[in-house]
Amino acid sequence: MGRKRNRSLEALLDRIEDRLVDAPIGLHQVGGPAPAEAVAALLASGEGMSEQAVALWRRWDGLDLGNGEARILACAELEAAQARADGEGILQAGDVVIGEIGRILLVVPADPWEEGAEVVMVEDDGERSPYASSVAKLALALVAEMALLYDDEGEYREGLFEEHGALNQRSERRLLRRRLDFDEDAPFPRFRLGQLLRRAREFRAARSELRRVLHCAPSFAWAHWELGRACLAMVEAEDEAGCRDAREREGVRGEASEAFATAAEHAGDPHLAALFLAWQARSCDPSVDAGKLGEQARVRLAAQVLERDPGFVAAREQGLREAIEHEDRHRAQELLELGLSVEPRHLGLLGLRSAVESLPWTFDEDDDA
Repeated sequence: MGRKRNRSLEALLDRIEDRLVDAPIGLHQVGGPAPAEAVAALLASGEGMSEQAVALWRRWDGLDLGNGEARILACAELEAAQARADGEGILQAGDVVIGEIGRILLVVPADPWEEGAEVVMVEDDGERSPYASSVAKLALALVAEMALLYDDEGEYREGLFEEHGALNQRSERRLLRRRLDFDEDAPFPRFRLGQLLRRAREFRAARSELRRVLHCAPSFAWAHWELGRACLAMVEAEDEAGCRDAREREGVRGEASEAFATAAEHAGDPHLAALFLAWQARSCDPSVDAGKLGEQARVRLAAQVLERDPGFVAAREQGLREAIEHEDRHRAQELLELGLSVEPRHLGLLGLRSAVESLPWTFDEDDDA
């Protein structure tokens, strides 16, 4: 590690220490420096465990943040955590478990460059997302985030949560921006921010944030999908508003189609690839060459969807019936359009169209797959 890089890392660890000192007493628990032999074992545990990655343990043997809300595991805990995750079959070769947020694991992958981050989030079904640009920046960002969540008494601040217990969107956006203040290249927080901006109909801002995500993590399938959604929504919103800049419109629609196609390429599961391809089919423009080329593209994509997931349309119909029952207009509209993009003459979907159109619109949009 170069001298300049080493100084920068030490300064980063000093900033973490300053924030730990200023935090409410009892909110965070940290260990002393890990034994040299434990650090050496951690360094040898995986290809992605560089000197920079293990520097945190040289300063603290584990961090427990926000009364256990997030944890960087102590060296003595790592072997057991690794064994549990291996037993569940959710890790890839070379993953090294280093921490957890709730039930979500944090790992250092074998190839951080390929994954798009030094720290990757692994959910309990094995779903992976590039999470933080480095271990040290993750720790600093988490400590900073806890200062927004907790007051000086170590209690949750007022006004953070909805009645059902989830963070409200305003609070979540503040937390994500705080995380990005300290780790600007963290892919998942910026992806989530882009998603919230798209839901709030701030389509151009969402598009900008998602492009930044993909600059750091070009293989992040969900970010490609979300970029496609933001672009497609931007085109449709401007169509509704009567904007007729045909060149820009086609450029943005083309970006949406390309984003969905790239998402499908990077999807590890055929059902997920089918979903992304269905979105690409939905983005086809029927006005192209009086509808001929647009329809040909849709038919080709629909065949690819059904090849990967023969039950795709039936699943949309089932989800549509549930959305109608719950009076979720946004979700119902999305499922109807996706299903008809693949099978335009599907009688089950067509028979439910009037029920969808009779649902009330609500302002709380939560329409993700």
